[in-house]
Amino acid sequence: MDLAKQYDDFAADFSRVHDVGENSNRDNRQKFYSVLNFIKPGMKLLDLACGDGLDLVYYKSLGAEVYGLDASAELIKIAKERLPADDIVVGLFDQTHYADASFDVILSKYAIQTSADMASVFKEIARIIKPGGILVYLVTHPFRQYFEKKNSTADYFQQEVVEASILNNSIIVREPSHTFNEYFTAEFLNDFDIQLFQEQWDASAEQIDGKKYPGYFIVKAQKRI
Repeated sequence: MDLAKQYDDFAADFSRVHDVGENSNRDNRQKFYSVLNFIKPGMKLLDLACGDGLDLVYYKSLGAEVYGLDASAELIKIAKERLPADDIVVGLFDQTHYADASFDVILSKYAIQTSADMASVFKEIARIIKPGGILVYLVTHPFRQYFEKKNSTADYFQQEVVEASILNNSIIVREPSHTFNEYFTAEFLNDFDIQLFQEQWDASAEQIDGKKYPGYFIVKAQKRI
């Protein structure tokens, strides 16, 4: 699955609709922002999968020194139009160019679950975040991905690419399914202390068979010193 190509294909449409109307990302964005009250002026902050830069604008308004990385060259073009003076680059979550212990804060929203190998992503995050640094991420809930398999014999434990209809069914994204074990491995728990875990319903996501289930979860964790 070519993640960069996937988002390049609908970058302009996504940027136009993802913050518009009731069934947009506004609600999950505000939920995410509500746990960021620890950000202080001067903190060095990386938005891992920064998309079109809308969130970076907010983080910069808090006084953070912002950096952005995304796999989609088309989304990065839009982000650079918003923030031409900031360090915003094309790159992969598990192979960044940043030095060890570079960031006070790493944030990621609806992004890292698009990697098939969560262990490599968390290993890279642990490398580039400072001891005592804060990681906050929001990802598609494994229950939602399980229902999105749309198969009466679906296997929760078997990773497969699922299609998710988002933003009032205006965009289809494809991402590998994950289990909770992949997000909370012994290695992750050895590197980070979890400070917050929240499950949330997401109105912007397709609801399968009329069921109500969490669309995403948010984790806030601190890198161990």
